[in-house]
Amino acid sequence: MFETLKPQPADKILALVQKFKEDPRPQKIDLGVGVYKNAEGVTPVMRAVKAAEHQLWQDETTKAYVGLTGDPAFSDGMIKMILGDAVPRGAVAAAATPGGTGAVRQAFELVRLANPDVRVFVSNPTWPNHVSMLRYLGIEMVPYRYFDEATCGVDFE
Repeated sequence: MFETLKPQPADKILALVQKFKEDPRPQKIDLGVGVYKNAEGVTPVMRAVKAAEHQLWQDETTKAYVGLTGDPAFSDGMIKMILGDAVPRGAVAAAATPGGTGAVRQAFELVRLANPDVRVFVSNPTWPNHVSMLRYLGIEMVPYRYFDEATCGVDFE
């Protein structure tokens, strides 16, 4: 069954990770996949995260499913922390999602439901799975470049 599948192109983001590994400069920081790694290549768990996990563990009373909107207290707290009073509360919605790619997929499906003719602007490079999901969902992609290789900086043009 799987012999009909075609090889996929190499992942551009993971190629950047490989370039990082080959870079001999000691002051480099790997943010290639969106997580901090120390000089030993380890992603440490921050003390604040450990403290929050410990508090959750101590206070947790159930593992029951909380529904599509997630935990309302958590959602309201995040909205308040991120947006403050900049946006009226009635103009903001929150939903629970699986992390990473699952959340992006749900967002793509939501915007397609809201507007079947939507166009999504996608950075180049981006994660190949984002492109695959958009193609599968039939959503038009408009690429944009954000990294200027000549200056090794943000492309403002």
